Amino acid sequence: MVPQSKDANGDGFIDGDGGVPKSGALELQPSTTFIGAGNFIAQPNERLIGGALSWYLDAGGYPVQLNACASTGATYFWTISQGQSIIKTTSARALKKKTCKTTVSLPEGQYVFQLTVRSGAARRVLNLNANVLNYLMVALGDSYASGEGNPRNVEAWLSGGGAFTPYWDDDNCNRSSRGAPAQSALALEKASPHYSVTLVDVACSGATVDSGILGPQRQAGQTISQIQQLRGLIGERQIDIATISIGGNDTGFETVLTSCALNNDCPIRRATNGSLSRYPTLQEGVQAELGKLPANFARIAGCLGGISCSVSEAGAVPPLKMAAGAAILPTMYPDITRSSSGAACSYLTISAADFAWARATQLLPAPGPNYIFTTTSGQQVTMPLANGTLNSQVGATSALRWSPVSGSWSSSGESTTGHGVCAGNDSWVFGLTAFQGFTSASFHPNPAGQRAIAQAITGAINAAVTATAGTD
Repeated sequence: MVPQSKDANGDGFIDGDGGVPKSGALELQPSTTFIGAGNFIAQPNERLIGGALSWYLDAGGYPVQLNACASTGATYFWTISQGQSIIKTTSARALKKKTCKTTVSLPEGQYVFQLTVRSGAARRVLNLNANVLNYLMVALGDSYASGEGNPRNVEAWLSGGGAFTPYWDDDNCNRSSRGAPAQSALALEKASPHYSVTLVDVACSGATVDSGILGPQRQAGQTISQIQQLRGLIGERQIDIATISIGGNDTGFETVLTSCALNNDCPIRRATNGSLSRYPTLQEGVQAELGKLPANFARIAGCLGGISCSVSEAGAVPPLKMAAGAAILPTMYPDITRSSSGAACSYLTISAADFAWARATQLLPAPGPNYIFTTTSGQQVTMPLANGTLNSQVGATSALRWSPVSGSWSSSGESTTGHGVCAGNDSWVFGLTAFQGFTSASFHPNPAGQRAIAQAITGAINAAVTATAGTD
């Protein structure tokens, strides 16, 4: 198969056909003039097509390379059949080093490829049975999926020095091919030449269930839901793999950080901003919003091969089609709360007690029924966890026949070495980045963190999907 997720320069990140800065793509200030968009050539560091597609979806099928180079003779041609029907016969070509490969487009399915080689009056025929297989992988969700904090030129920013303009695959959503789902798609593509992988990535920084996946995220310039965006891009095609990162913003990720930075004993104080501020305490607000996730996840499930799908503003829309045995992979959130020693972080004005509370009440996949919070005055406050934690709710989506990606948590949350915001060189997450000219990266996975999440997703894909590979 010809790769559909292309890596033109072998740097480990997908290159599309959406244009590349004329100069300085990976520098602090890339050119604002883009070249090469739509020329069907993946250039090094080139954006995804339309900010979402790894390569084009062709109604005629997927490109398959037929290789006759090991044969000897004067001319050759291929006859491709399916069942009793001949689908395609290629033109006869000279059997030479420069012309011994032929590329044809075919829909997915089982085929017989018959190679005929002629040399004078002599004629030899070889039959090959093969499966044309392309994995259609889609990525939905929030900033932990979009790759927030990891534009293509992030390494220039990390090296320091001067004003910085992030180079995103999609500017409105801060979407990047350095995001974990995109890295996983490329890893799957590179794992075998017997199939290809097409990634369609609509994840958007700041997304929630209702303002993102199931509704327009207008603050990011999105006029329709991610479900509708996918429908517009893939049509009736069946999805093989869907990754989802959602729930963090629904349960007040930013509000929790802000409240704990501004208040001592933040769990027992009213939230300083956002929807959680309508609850008496931050803890009560988080628990109340966690209690809404099961119904919200079920609504998303209805849109992924379910019986019915409803989105904000548009109402009922056709559910996306899922392939038989499709893998739906919701990712657990990583642990950003522990130092390299494994102890709770103390970072800027956020105390170790507050970080320990956040870990126990929002991130642990298997929390206890209560959490005992000790205030700065020594008072102990019992906090019921009737609605679990964010990661326990993600884990519970197995009841929807989803396959939760627990490795995105366990690699950081159950490791001897902590990888939180205060872990120094071991950190997998950015700290407060506003003073370094890149505010949106704050408290999001850094390049090491995105690699770790990508490895977890790749492992989950390998476990959930049985690749039925064709042959060259």
